[in-house]
Amino acid sequence: MICKNYVVAGEDVDDVMVMESNAYISYTLRLLHHFLFNNGFSKEKLNALHLGLQEGSHVLVCYKNLMFTEPFFVEMQHCSIEDKINIKSSFFNSKKECCAEVTKEMEWFDPIRREVIAAPKQILKHFNSNIRS
Repeated sequence: MICKNYVVAGEDVDDVMVMESNAYISYTLRLLHHFLFNNGFSKEKLNALHLGLQEGSHVLVCYKNLMFTEPFFVEMQHCSIEDKINIKSSFFNSKKECCAEVTKEMEWFDPIRREVIAAPKQILKHFNSNIRS
């Protein structure tokens, strides 16, 4: 669906220079924002619509460590955008070995009313079964 290259940065690692679990989640969220942007929904547009994202549950499965300064890429392999957003992304090292997978759930959030809301119709009309893989 969408893929982005990165390098493991200093703020992503623990004391033994291994990428931490919260960094995997952070890169997954970055990729979701890139995906939304590529489909016409920048952070600014979402703010103008008074629409935010609230993090839900996630599952991280690590197969192999990513180390400090190591290049890697993240690939969003599944994205379902409805009342909740469900995404699955995979992390690959430079040898194209799958190092980790993240399954993440997000909810639409109205920052003015400060509550979780159903997906707005102006969002759903742009995201239908054609984007699911």
